[in-house]
Amino acid sequence: MTMLNFTYEIGAAMRSTLRAATVVLGGVTLLAACGQGVTDDATEPGAGDGVTPGGSSSASGSPDNGPSSSGGPSASSSAGGPGASSGGGSDASSTGGPSASSGGGSDAPSSGGGSDGDPSMVGFAAHNADGLATTTGGAGGEVVTVTSYAELAAAVGDHAPRVVRVSGTIAAPGGVEMLDVGSNKTIIGLGASAQIDGFGFDVNGWTPDLVTAHGVTCDPDKASLFTHVSNVIIRNLTFTNSADDSVNVQCYSHHVWVDHNTFHKSYDGSVDVKRGSDWVTVSWNHFVETDKTMLLGHDDSNGPQDSGRLHVTYHHNWFDHTVQRNPRVRFGEAHVFNNFANELNDYFIGLGTGASVHADGNYVDKVKRTSKGYGGTDLTWTDTNIVGETLHGGVENGQGFDPKAYYSYTPDPAADIPSMVMSQAGAGRLTGME
Repeated sequence: MTMLNFTYEIGAAMRSTLRAATVVLGGVTLLAACGQGVTDDATEPGAGDGVTPGGSSSASGSPDNGPSSSGGPSASSSAGGPGASSGGGSDASSTGGPSASSGGGSDAPSSGGGSDGDPSMVGFAAHNADGLATTTGGAGGEVVTVTSYAELAAAVGDHAPRVVRVSGTIAAPGGVEMLDVGSNKTIIGLGASAQIDGFGFDVNGWTPDLVTAHGVTCDPDKASLFTHVSNVIIRNLTFTNSADDSVNVQCYSHHVWVDHNTFHKSYDGSVDVKRGSDWVTVSWNHFVETDKTMLLGHDDSNGPQDSGRLHVTYHHNWFDHTVQRNPRVRFGEAHVFNNFANELNDYFIGLGTGASVHADGNYVDKVKRTSKGYGGTDLTWTDTNIVGETLHGGVENGQGFDPKAYYSYTPDPAADIPSMVMSQAGAGRLTGME
């Protein structure tokens, strides 16, 4: 096997226009490689995600009445959302649920959790920005257990701190595709049987009522009309038969942690992050035969809203016979480390306009291609990923962002990732939730 570490960057983070791919080979050899991993495809199936791009604003990324380009709204715009000081409480379940049996790297506590957050939380969700020191979810709030859709909707629909424990299978009423989730929520499954069937969670700042009354579709020039959602944790749930996305984070939502869930096929994405959202970690999840797995940035024309935002960490996830978008990135800075991708039907990481992706310590085996470009340009491979059998290789030009500019972390050795992730990723793996 060939040991590789790869960092991708597509243009500058503030660029909002597509430019043709320029590829510089870096002398990297891949096992069984027979082609070039980055192509200049302009589109892919579902590339626009069926969503109209946001309205126009300045290229610097600060729409009038909207959040700042440093990452979205302040704490005051989250309808009273608490900062890190609202965390705490000795009950582990009230701080986002119990810890996993293994953290993300040998120094997981210093990698993002902090004294006010879960020590197993690593990456951008733990970054101090936009009025929040870290992501605490419903810490300090009431703890409720729900067994029906009506109970779940009532528990997550406001902005009061609350830990919502899901018991058994919750199915959506007819016609329901997405359930709006408010700020300061921890939604966590009890045991290995907690299931969300037929619908998904919408972590966003606008509702159908606003669309009807004002035509609001998360346009930057209408940002004052909706509340920016922040501080949400989703853990230990199995998503099945989602009628749209399983988890959708949009409309300047920030500080979201999606951890230890299992995602089966959905109509659209499993975990999509878009429309100016920021400071998200997606960790220890199991994606089973999903197609459009994870989208970061929904449209090439949405640079004014997305540039300078869309910071997401993806680590210790298992992409199990998935197809594409693991993730597929536009405009954002994505840190992809210690993931296991096996027998993918298409590509591992997709690179679109304005994207910057740093990937290290991943184990990628039996995929059609390690990367695929959609107007992408810059790609760097160094020395800590393992790439096994693949039909297409990678390219290099050495320009990628450094995640350590935001947080410290220590990746696990790539050789350990398959056994580690297969035994610990997904729902039903957390201790203390039996």
